[in-house]
Amino acid sequence: MQPTTRRGFRNLLLSSIYALGVFGILASGDGDNDVVRAFTCGLSIQGIAPVGDGTVWVGVFAKTNSDTEDRVVLLDTDGSELESYLIGNGGSENAIRAIARATDGSNDVYVGGDFIRGISRGILRLNSDGSLDTDFDVGTGFNGRVTAIVPLTNGQVYVAGYFTEFGVDSVSGLVRLNSDGSWDNAGFITVPGVTDIDSVVLGTDAPFVDYLYSGGTGLNQLSRWESNGIRDGAFNPIFGPVFSVVPAADSSGNIYYGGRFTNNIIRLTEIGTTDMVFNVGTGFDNDVLSIDRAASGGIYVGGDFTTYDVDNSNGIARINGNGTLDGSFMVGSGFTDPNGIFPFSKVASVIQDTSGSDDVFVGGGFTEYNGVPSNGIVRLDTVGSPAAFNVSINIDGEVCNSQTIPDS
Repeated sequence: MQPTTRRGFRNLLLSSIYALGVFGILASGDGDNDVVRAFTCGLSIQGIAPVGDGTVWVGVFAKTNSDTEDRVVLLDTDGSELESYLIGNGGSENAIRAIARATDGSNDVYVGGDFIRGISRGILRLNSDGSLDTDFDVGTGFNGRVTAIVPLTNGQVYVAGYFTEFGVDSVSGLVRLNSDGSWDNAGFITVPGVTDIDSVVLGTDAPFVDYLYSGGTGLNQLSRWESNGIRDGAFNPIFGPVFSVVPAADSSGNIYYGGRFTNNIIRLTEIGTTDMVFNVGTGFDNDVLSIDRAASGGIYVGGDFTTYDVDNSNGIARINGNGTLDGSFMVGSGFTDPNGIFPFSKVASVIQDTSGSDDVFVGGGFTEYNGVPSNGIVRLDTVGSPAAFNVSINIDGEVCNSQTIPDS
């Protein structure tokens, strides 16, 4: 075969691989009997927790030809798998809803969701090598899903979700656990009945440093809590389900909220009034599911939307501090799922890379980003282009790739 013919054949093969994208190409057989077959593999990423050195923990729901499963995976800086912990067969009974890295000086990671491990439900802690931390013992755990986890530097951790019991005790949907997994039933007591909480964040600005802000779908959709568990009755804005809460980075004390309400995003002042400087126009046309701050200012926003103030923003946008769309962050056709692997395409999590760049990790149920195969997770640079991050995760003994980009 002549070199030009060989190169043409190689480019044709690479183009075919690119077109198949998330399905992958695997060889079976031996010698002249090798057979190329399709391996269907869809990854949905619900939780993302950067370590700070370029590596990142992710919560994976995987769909393959034969089965589904949920696992927690540590990805290297290039996207390759370093460590993995199997939660169980995929589905709502084992769904991973939240991942948060410990802030007590370790590289351990908390995992929350709907799963049961042993007799414990809803939360576990993994060591940095991916093994289960058996010193973190929650007993039978929670009687409902865990959706948000906020670790503290002293080893304690706030846990929120759709639960009403911890072990045999009645609790609200927001509790604080000690470093050994026991309930801090003396230092942080909230009133039972406040539940269905989707997002929790610590305040960062005076006078509300160490206050907790929560958002959810139940009663008290927006709340502010003192460090002893008392709810701040003076802070009581009500306007619809809230799925994400993030403090502004400008020392104003303002808080961003995203969810399902008019315009689907708002910024409130420290007293709960609308910050009129943040003018979103018509806002997003559908749910905002995740918000995180951008190192360069403003915020990243992800969700189940296609436009922001009429402009194209399919699944993700970067918004300036005054509410205008940052036009330098160009997403093209954004996040889609043309092969129909997931019920609907959405971005579930946007998390800024904490290793010194302004890149952003984006996870959810999608199979393409701006026309490029991007299976469940991508890392985008400051202008919205995919950064070098070719995710490879072992599922059912096979390798499931996030991106397969042809050689030019």
